[in-house]
Amino acid sequence: MIKIVYGPKGFGKTKIMLDEVNQAGNTAKGNVVFITDKRFNTVSVNFNVRCVYTEDHDIKGAVAFNGFINGLLAGNSDIEYVFIDGIKRIIGAEMEGGDKLFASISQLQEEYPELKFVISVSAAKEDLPAYIAKYVD
Repeated sequence: MIKIVYGPKGFGKTKIMLDEVNQAGNTAKGNVVFITDKRFNTVSVNFNVRCVYTEDHDIKGAVAFNGFINGLLAGNSDIEYVFIDGIKRIIGAEMEGGDKLFASISQLQEEYPELKFVISVSAAKEDLPAYIAKYVD
């Protein structure tokens, strides 16, 4: 499953993500990973969830982020959920290489059907690139 949480800046995407992260932290049989670009108040994140901050790992661009995700999964085959908050902030507002990143995420999800991705994108539905819009309900 690949789920997209979208909306303009200030819409409340992070709040939606945190609600889903915490629910997954309570119910998942496997590990839950929450990836975001910078540290924020993580008191509201379930203790069962692993928070990863891309700024701590000097990740810049889609290629580096793709390698990072693959490395996480290679190091822990028990990951059930990967939440990515703010994909445009992580790989760059221009989303350069985003098509290849989403193709790789899709391939990972096909290889590991129990793996679920939830990704937030700051954009209105009509502004989503086609490679992301296909995952919107």
